[in-house]
Amino acid sequence: MEKYIKDPIYGNIKVESKLIDNPYFQRLKHIIQNGMAYMIFPSMRHTRFEHSLGTYYIASKMIDRIEGNIDSDFKEIIKKLALYHDIGHFPFSHTFEFALDVLKYLNDDKYKEIIGLTEYKGQLHKFHEMMGIKILKDGLGEKEVADLMENVYTSSNPLDDKIKIAKLIVNSDLDADRLDYLQRDSYYSGAKFGIIDPERIIITMTITPKGYIFPPKAIDDLEHFFLARFHMYSSVYNHPVIEIYNRVMSYFIAFAIHKGLLKIPSNLEEIKTFTDEQVFLALINAKNDNELSHFYFSLVERRKYKRAVLQGSEARTLHKYLTEDEDAKEFYEYILGYKGKVVIGSTELKTSIDNIQIKEKLGKYEYLNNLKEESSVVKPPERFRVHIGVYDDNVAKEISEYFSKNFSITLDFRNLESNP
Repeated sequence: MEKYIKDPIYGNIKVESKLIDNPYFQRLKHIIQNGMAYMIFPSMRHTRFEHSLGTYYIASKMIDRIEGNIDSDFKEIIKKLALYHDIGHFPFSHTFEFALDVLKYLNDDKYKEIIGLTEYKGQLHKFHEMMGIKILKDGLGEKEVADLMENVYTSSNPLDDKIKIAKLIVNSDLDADRLDYLQRDSYYSGAKFGIIDPERIIITMTITPKGYIFPPKAIDDLEHFFLARFHMYSSVYNHPVIEIYNRVMSYFIAFAIHKGLLKIPSNLEEIKTFTDEQVFLALINAKNDNELSHFYFSLVERRKYKRAVLQGSEARTLHKYLTEDEDAKEFYEYILGYKGKVVIGSTELKTSIDNIQIKEKLGKYEYLNNLKEESSVVKPPERFRVHIGVYDDNVAKEISEYFSKNFSITLDFRNLESNP
């Protein structure tokens, strides 16, 4: 049976009831889309549920733009993958994945226990993708969708033309996921950067195994999309204060798991009820914990961390050290000694524009140019930021001395602002 679901972005979304009326998909109503972004943009409390429906809606339209022999059954599998692409997210979405990075240093046994829930095969891709494959295969019995998800998300250069098509629609620089979340997050945040025209982009695209092909008249719309995405990341997703709160929450999740304050699921049945609410319950209980109470006061009563933000060459150097250098383990162990009264995170902001070509004509000849080369506006910018948050003045002084001594970096701590 089909049903229509009211949506503030698209009006009505038509979907089969049997696809969404299961506990794994319904759980997404309790997984917030953008972590702690609501601390700055209060209306950003929408969930992975709405976003998944929106991605399904956009993918259904993109499928009509496929050029080539793709059978109807495979098209339905692509649509299902678009619907279920986020089904493996744990509480607070990507913030939980930050927490896993912390937990790996804090309690490796617990880290391995969580990873053991997934379809982990020696090389860990994003946690929620590996978890999604497991849920689709063993929870929902959607083996074909699970297999496609594995191919789409773990293969950087698939050989099969059908997989290439699916990857363009579900996991590329211009996929249904991005076309939905830019609009949706812009709407709920109140920020206007993400206002785009997906209908215009879709009706001008042709999807082939070699990539997207657009006519020259689509260049303005494509430029607008990529610039909108860049500015949403710069001003909303990677907002310095949001970054600090995301790190505070991720450190709390890691310490709560480590101390047994937050029980992690041990099987698929327990995953059905592992939601944001369980983390909040653990956070409330942390109020009376001598080691973890500062998390409660920060995230519930909004007692502010002081923050320092590094940009430019200092941020680039420190980001590479934190993400690539084996010696960083000693640094993280030092930071974890403060039990979450010091948090640190680094981001690399860049715009990727691949597999998008513009079809040009010269007399009777046709040829393709990459959008990167064709566009005079869209150039992949790259920015690095390192965010450091500290809970009190004494800690700020100690951390400043540490960074000065070990990295020759001067930190300028200031209070978190309440508004963007």
